Amino acid sequence: MRPSGFSGTLLLLLLLPATLAFKASDFKTCSESGFCRRGRALASRAQESGTSWNSPYSIEPSSLSLAPHQAAFTADVKSSIYPSVKFNLDVRIHEDGGVRVRMDEVDGLRKRYDQAAQWALLEEPSIHRDIRWTVGKANAKAVYGPKKDIEVVVNFNPLKVTLFQGGKEQVVLNGRGLLHMEHFRTKEVSQPEEHIEAEGQTVLQVDPAVWFEGDSQDAWWEETFSSWTDSKPKGPESLSLDITFPNHAHVYGIPQHATDLSLPSTSGPDARYTDPFRLYNADVFEYLADSPVSLYGSIPLMHAHSPQSTVAVFNALASETWIDIAHTDKKGVETHWISESGILDVFLLPGPTPEDVFAQYARLTGTAPLPAHWALAYHQCRWNYVSSDDVRGVQKRFDEEDFPVDVFWLDIEYAEDHKYFMWNKKTFPDPVEMTKDVEAIERKMVVIVDPHLKRANDYPVYKRASDLGILVKPKSGEGEYEGWCWPGSSSWIDFFHPGSWDFWTSLFKTKSIDEQWSWTESTDNVGIWNDMNEPSVFNGPEITMPKDNVHYDGWEHRDVHNINGMLFANHTYQASAARTDPPRRPFVLTRAFYAGSQRFGAMWTGDNLGTWEHMAVGIKMVLANGLGGMPFAGSDVGGFFGNPEPEMLVRWYVVGAFSPFFRAHAHIDTKRREPYLLDEPYKSIVRDILRLRYSMLPVWYTAFRETSANGMPILRPQYMMFPKDVAGFGIDDQYYIGSSGLLVKPVTEKGAKETSIYIAEDQVRLLRLLHPPRLPRLL
Repeated sequence: MRPSGFSGTLLLLLLLPATLAFKASDFKTCSESGFCRRGRALASRAQESGTSWNSPYSIEPSSLSLAPHQAAFTADVKSSIYPSVKFNLDVRIHEDGGVRVRMDEVDGLRKRYDQAAQWALLEEPSIHRDIRWTVGKANAKAVYGPKKDIEVVVNFNPLKVTLFQGGKEQVVLNGRGLLHMEHFRTKEVSQPEEHIEAEGQTVLQVDPAVWFEGDSQDAWWEETFSSWTDSKPKGPESLSLDITFPNHAHVYGIPQHATDLSLPSTSGPDARYTDPFRLYNADVFEYLADSPVSLYGSIPLMHAHSPQSTVAVFNALASETWIDIAHTDKKGVETHWISESGILDVFLLPGPTPEDVFAQYARLTGTAPLPAHWALAYHQCRWNYVSSDDVRGVQKRFDEEDFPVDVFWLDIEYAEDHKYFMWNKKTFPDPVEMTKDVEAIERKMVVIVDPHLKRANDYPVYKRASDLGILVKPKSGEGEYEGWCWPGSSSWIDFFHPGSWDFWTSLFKTKSIDEQWSWTESTDNVGIWNDMNEPSVFNGPEITMPKDNVHYDGWEHRDVHNINGMLFANHTYQASAARTDPPRRPFVLTRAFYAGSQRFGAMWTGDNLGTWEHMAVGIKMVLANGLGGMPFAGSDVGGFFGNPEPEMLVRWYVVGAFSPFFRAHAHIDTKRREPYLLDEPYKSIVRDILRLRYSMLPVWYTAFRETSANGMPILRPQYMMFPKDVAGFGIDDQYYIGSSGLLVKPVTEKGAKETSIYIAEDQVRLLRLLHPPRLPRLL
């Protein structure tokens, strides 16, 4: 390790090709979530039992069926505690060497949700035709790869799947015996304890499943949180799975969380947190800067890295999921994934290099498209620019003060009564002319369109959606779900309903077709901002939609929650592209996301605070999103809440200038903080930072082109660039821009006069320090 002290923000050329605080009571902890309690209790029983613990799941060898001319097989799986319940296992090796493991209940009382991968995947992966499985009495195995050093072994009893590389275990599924697919069952009326007579003694009849499942039907059929009751008509259906990386000491990914890039432990003696990491898209107000709490998006992808190899696991589930992480004494990592519903559908990405893993994941879920050049420039936003004159005035000041800017944004107050698409003509009497004034000098407008629709028959968007029957339904499956959001009483379009897709596309047409209402008071170049799409419901449990709401085809919201936001952004992206023929590159910003969301635009880190801590953790979050396959990311410059002091604001502009998505944004209660309002020397410093961003647009555009081709992150953490340098594996406050060789180390501490950078032992030593010329005045 070679720390070097430099002033300002470091950019190194290495010659390489306000109001309320976070309310924890609004959101569940694991102990308040029935299926998470059950999953953790299962892990505790396993740990207490030690070596005597065995998984009840096994493969019936005689049922194994090899696919002809393909590297795939299916087999029956049975459970020793429920012999009458049947499961099916499907294992296949893809053409690029990835392994997919699926398990589902067969002929159950109900059907488990099995469509999460369908929404995430770019297409169904092709199965390898030249690899052959060898089936023995105890296992089935396949050896493949250019060096024949990759091996997949599926043990029959107990069921276990292991991926080897060079003879070493890379990933193990169910090695700790925590696999449990709660089967569908009927709700039974409580019966008195059954006793039998045995040689004159009364003996309590013991349920054979107790040793594994426990003796409590904890939250099987109903669950209460705060004032809300979640009915569970299908009963318990959670899925538990342990995934172990025996030879990898660092794991990364599973965004979105405000935490370190190298994920800390949540269980075991070195646990930083008492709760597991949670994946459950939520509208978290003023989130904590160091927490496993779920945030706005969920990507169930985890990377594991060691000096010898990199592997990853994509666990295609759309329901609420909790993930315990434990770093073992043997320099490995044990993880335990607990999901509320869904099937087992796991993709093992064998690597062995970081580049290989990103390519394998990109082949599954796609890459971020190359955006329009203007989308990489500086975006100016606040809640809200209040009128057409306000927008024109802000643009004029930017020009008068010689500040580069390419995009102006409008938040929810442009819309009359928060009826999106409908302009408030008192404040925006000339929306098309205003937009064209911005576009006249090659700038763009972005306008917000949220997913909630005001329930008003004079609102044509709601009226037509209601008439088409494409709105989310309450738990009864009849009528329309009614919740509360910005407009007041609201309903939500069900984007799982195929009938919603053409409807949504039609709204964005700037010329009315077939006399159907469309957004004629817009232009073809307007970008779209999709906020609140977790979905956020102000009067709902955990500020979201009840889990027993009903979507298309009868699926409960609990089954599809984490996909909901992706579908909204997806169809907004498609609608934007369909505005012109040929289509132009759309710009869509989304707050909620899932695996595959990278195909539909950018994201930001949500409602951050104007604090030094949030500035610093925002860098880690953007890096984690890149590892999750969603690289077009950034945090609100200056923080959404609060009034940052000039030093902090300047430092945050530097962070933004070296982020893929560069936008300043602020809450309605904050003071105006457009950069031209700063006093000197801060105003000139920010002007230079913006100019530096614009001078580097070719670097950014090249990095975006690379990620669109190969899935590599735009911002690359230290371990990716130097994968054998152990000391760099935990570094998350400096990073590289694409393959440019540019190393960035933002300063995120108040009053800092110098900072340190980490240089790997095998790193090229030719360094050049760059910073905006006026930046030293700040110090």
